[in-house]
Amino acid sequence: MFSGSQAGASGGMGSSFNGGEFGSGLAGFLGGMFGDSGQPYDDAMQQYQKYAGQGAGVQNPFLKAGTGAIPDYQKWLQGQADPSGFINHLMGQYKASPYSQYLQQQAQRGGQNAASASGLMGSTPLMEQMQTNSANIASGDMNQWLQNVLGINTQYGQGQQNLMQGGQGAANALTGLYSNMGANMGQMAYGQGAAQNNDFMNMLGGGAQIAGAFLGL
Repeated sequence: MFSGSQAGASGGMGSSFNGGEFGSGLAGFLGGMFGDSGQPYDDAMQQYQKYAGQGAGVQNPFLKAGTGAIPDYQKWLQGQADPSGFINHLMGQYKASPYSQYLQQQAQRGGQNAASASGLMGSTPLMEQMQTNSANIASGDMNQWLQNVLGINTQYGQGQQNLMQGGQGAANALTGLYSNMGANMGQMAYGQGAAQNNDFMNMLGGGAQIAGAFLGL
């Protein structure tokens, strides 16, 4: 049998338990231990990385093309550093066109026929005129060839420059993309850390409430 004093002591311990405090503390403790308040931030960071990767995939081909054009453009510029040498190098590759050769043959035959008909075959004025006609045809053909080559050369340089400009635009876009991504990822990492710290504090607070429920604090 319990004495009166023992019964009173037992009744005093029972009355010190606070069920509401215990329930609240248990909820906080379990929520802090098993809850993952940082998960939404982690999910958001994965989405940022996903879409940043897709954006980079769109821009990277232009960046690579622009980067690859730089040495070709520099070589193109170096080739024209000496204009006279550049033109002389081009002219060293000139060959008379078949059409020019045809015109010269026709002019020569026409001159010979005219000289034969007028009895001037072999005369100095006639020979000089025929040479002048031939030189004019050759000069016109050479000039036309040079203009075509220079035009193609200019288009080549402009094309390389366009590639570099496209690459620069892609580089700027990627810089902005990664800058924004870095800022957003930093914010998400901070939020994730704060949420995880909040879970830990909830667990500690819940544990304290549980202890308080039993101790009557």
